[in-house]
Amino acid sequence: MNVDRPLLVLDCSKVQQMDRAALLLLLCCLEEAMKRNGDVKLAGIPEGARVVLGLTGLDRLFEIYENNADAANSFRRLPTGAASHLSVPHSSHQPSENAA
Repeated sequence: MNVDRPLLVLDCSKVQQMDRAALLLLLCCLEEAMKRNGDVKLAGIPEGARVVLGLTGLDRLFEIYENNADAANSFRRLPTGAASHLSVPHSSHQPSENAA
């Protein structure tokens, strides 16, 4: 993760159990990515692991997708609310109040 703005997808489809070490690994990956203005998304999480993420509250820190392709494609979309930060060109011509 020695790049600016790392965008990572972690394929969790083969996770058999989400223990303390796995949770810590996920948090460390997210922390390192965020230090570099990046993000980590999870893909293919089995139901048992998804339950553990929910019980620990970590499901609120990560975007979770059904598969790697959906997770990777999500990096290409504008985040919710991003459009409100885009500048809108203003017309230099202001209509006069006396216009009919």
